[in-house]
Amino acid sequence: MGSELPILEISGSPEERGRSHGETFGGLIRELVPAFFDDLEQTSKNHNVPVVTKDRALEIAATYRNPTQTYAPDLFEELGGISEAAGVPVDELLVLNGFLELHDYYSDAFVISGCTSLMVPGSTSGEGALIAQNYDLASLFADATVVIKVKSDDQPDALFYTSAGMLGCSGVNAAGIGVVINNLVPSDSAGGVIYPFIIRKILQSVRIGDAIDAVVAQRRASGMNYVLCDENGEIYDLETTATEYEVTCPFDGPMAHANHYLADRLKPYERRQWDSRGQSLLRWGRATRLLKSVAKPDAETLREILSDRVNAPIGICRHNEVIDGEGCGQTIAGIVLDPPGKRAWFTKGPTGQNEWQELSVV
Repeated sequence: MGSELPILEISGSPEERGRSHGETFGGLIRELVPAFFDDLEQTSKNHNVPVVTKDRALEIAATYRNPTQTYAPDLFEELGGISEAAGVPVDELLVLNGFLELHDYYSDAFVISGCTSLMVPGSTSGEGALIAQNYDLASLFADATVVIKVKSDDQPDALFYTSAGMLGCSGVNAAGIGVVINNLVPSDSAGGVIYPFIIRKILQSVRIGDAIDAVVAQRRASGMNYVLCDENGEIYDLETTATEYEVTCPFDGPMAHANHYLADRLKPYERRQWDSRGQSLLRWGRATRLLKSVAKPDAETLREILSDRVNAPIGICRHNEVIDGEGCGQTIAGIVLDPPGKRAWFTKGPTGQNEWQELSVV
């Protein structure tokens, strides 16, 4: 594929939105889904943990279905539209949308996930507030990276990065609500609402309080760190497990987050393998240092930080390289969001190799 991310505008009913998605990106979806099943199985075998076969993945994802459908029936209809148009069973798409939650089932060995997020508080009127992240995954996701704009008559328009077949991974809406994330691996993972549905629910919000409720007001399937920002520059970092959460705000200046819990109360939930935690600690520390080295970080500053390669190959920006016989994953997309300005910058990863695309949601 080319150096620019494909951009698709969808509108209409939930099913019509899904059909547009499935028709446009059907080929990518049909390639990604079986590759993801194969990767789940092979990675679990490589690390001598209970094998996550396709049947086992479908069994796990079945515990997500009712909570997720109850939480966002309209978005589940959209998933059905993707399924019908792409010719991929909806249960298999549910597995794909649970891609981060499913990794909890061999998380003691899982070292690939490595998103790093950035938060820059602005003025009390919102000027200068920014949030950003690198999206790091197994390299099999790289060619399926897309940007979607949703036009709606009864909800804010939204602009978000995702992988083909997934409802949404991070983005901003026309009400000035933005969200980026980091994967966390808690010990209480079980049936519940999966992350792409929460992202889209956040992006349906008009007020920051409603966006927070979209995260914390129901049981989640697993843990995630959600960074929310609104048009007034209100930034809330929500560390979650499946059942608990803690909130931090960048009141004292820019903050970074990686893939480990910072809140003392949630640290006992941490399940990430001990010998891979240092990679997350490094990215958190390095990103924090770079943020604080600049008097007034702007969007260009964040784009540069997201390209940093200290601790390569597992740095803030990750290039797919082999470590101990296994690929370490890669940065497949970079995202910088200006929620007060209702605009975003996206790039194909590894960050720094391709041009950034500036897009507006209004």
